[in-house]
Amino acid sequence: MQSKSWIPNLTALFTTFLMLGVGASAWGQEDGKTDLDKASEAKLSAKTTKDLDAVVKLCESAIEKGLSKEDEVDAKQLAAFTLFEHADQLGKRIFAGNGQDTRWRIYRSQALSRLRKAIEMQPDMAEAHLMIAKLNGLPGGDQDEALEAIEKAVELTGDDEAQLSDALFLRAKLTDDEETRIADLNQAIKINPDNIEAVRRRANYYLAKREPKAALPDLKKWLDSDSKNVENHIVVVTNLLRMGSKFDEEIQGEALDIIDTAIELEPDNTLTHTLRAQLSLIGEKPDDAIADASRAIKLDRKNVGALMIRASVLSEKAGKEDLAAALDDVKEVLEIVPYHIEGIQLRGIIYSQQRNLKNAIEDFKLLAENDRSNQFYQRQLAMLYNADEQPSRAVRIYTKLIDQNSLDNLDKRTAANQILLLRRRFAALRGAGDARLSTGDHAKAINNYNEALDLAKRINELEEQEEVEELTPLDDGVLNNLAWVLATTPKDDLRDGKRAIQLATQAAEITKFKEAHIMSTLASGYAESGDFDKAIEWIEKAIELNQKNGKDGTVDQERTKEQRASLQKEFDSYKKKEPWRELQDVEKEKAEKAAKEKATEEKSDQEENDK
Repeated sequence: MQSKSWIPNLTALFTTFLMLGVGASAWGQEDGKTDLDKASEAKLSAKTTKDLDAVVKLCESAIEKGLSKEDEVDAKQLAAFTLFEHADQLGKRIFAGNGQDTRWRIYRSQALSRLRKAIEMQPDMAEAHLMIAKLNGLPGGDQDEALEAIEKAVELTGDDEAQLSDALFLRAKLTDDEETRIADLNQAIKINPDNIEAVRRRANYYLAKREPKAALPDLKKWLDSDSKNVENHIVVVTNLLRMGSKFDEEIQGEALDIIDTAIELEPDNTLTHTLRAQLSLIGEKPDDAIADASRAIKLDRKNVGALMIRASVLSEKAGKEDLAAALDDVKEVLEIVPYHIEGIQLRGIIYSQQRNLKNAIEDFKLLAENDRSNQFYQRQLAMLYNADEQPSRAVRIYTKLIDQNSLDNLDKRTAANQILLLRRRFAALRGAGDARLSTGDHAKAINNYNEALDLAKRINELEEQEEVEELTPLDDGVLNNLAWVLATTPKDDLRDGKRAIQLATQAAEITKFKEAHIMSTLASGYAESGDFDKAIEWIEKAIELNQKNGKDGTVDQERTKEQRASLQKEFDSYKKKEPWRELQDVEKEKAEKAAKEKATEEKSDQEENDK
């Protein structure tokens, strides 16, 4: 509602009454003339709400005792304006306190009773109808009365453009019909471009419809109306950040300009620096994100949002020192908020990056147990089990996920939900296939990979039908792993060298022939097909890529070294014209290794005792 008085210049009005002779001498000797005269004089000197109530009682007494038609009109007008003034004072208590005064419902009841009486005496009093609508628009109000009052106000406003704009704004606020709402807001702003509440309401309408570009002009106008208010800038940027896929480069640039202005206004506001760090993170400017997050943390060591942003960026950098610093930030978050879900998740991810699989598993077990319906947590836990040489546990989780994402009644879902379900089932199948490679269950692994590839085609077909801008790319990991098992399994009935070459070539093309392990798979396919010259050609390329990675400081050197040893063994095999065969059972190997180490330890202890 516009910040303006609802009350006409009553002093001028009643002075006019007196100037026109509306005093004791002008009323004649009718029974009510004395009370009306007293009411007029009392109004001019009224200071309290009690005084206003006394004016109304005198007017009512005058009408009851009897007045001429002209005097009765004046008495009703005086009573109506006085009732409205009292209601307006009560309304100011309600709206100025923003609901903080616990007595506001009592004030509303008192105000409404006076307003209803006012429009009985003065039915064409648009201001009273507007206030009835406004008060009923608050929680617990009578929506029917509000809408009826606002319709009457719109009808009565006449040439008063500001009042009509307010009335249209209120109707937009009260209606559930979207077309009526936006039409009323457009008209309210057209009539009175300075109706800032209507401008803001229209901005919120477009934000709710996820149309930030339509909302931006109104948001800027609202900000300009109170340009020094940093909180308003924060509100705008926060709302823009909620636009998800609609938060494109243009909106990001606008949001950055708005938050830059806020920082200029209040350089030491920790929240504005946090928001700019978030914008930099989205804009793929990691160094800027860290700089702003660090400023925010310096201003407030317990700024959880800034700590999380900095930790996230550092974990993306993934260097040893970066991961250690990221972990320190996350631990700080969890000191402040012990069960911060995103914090526990990020800690688990950092632990996994540090190859601290035990702690990573504990974090994702906690998350999965806390939210059993969250398939992301289940998948992450299964991946960690597989990485920790516990593939059987991973298989059990993936099997449940495959069952949970059954394709029964798929056609009854919307296209978007079909795509989502297919993607989830694909991820579970891919994970199950990887885990089964580690248990030596090649037949089931091949089945999992084959179904995953079929699903990938179905996903792309649906995406094309829905005109999705970017189709889901074919998973080079599934292609590579299926090719590997088809080329290297010791089980004769499962091998297929020709298909292995086809799949590995696809994987190599997707990765632009820059992944050593895929070059190795392509070599194994040629070896299985008996073309050892080609096998040697591709394994040499794999070794060359590995050596190049070994000189790159950003690559995990330990893994590179392990890969190099494996590639060399494959190369030696192909030189002997022997195809590569591989059957893993990591759990069995792990148990045998543990047993051997235990036996060695016991033997050593025995030898010590014998001495």
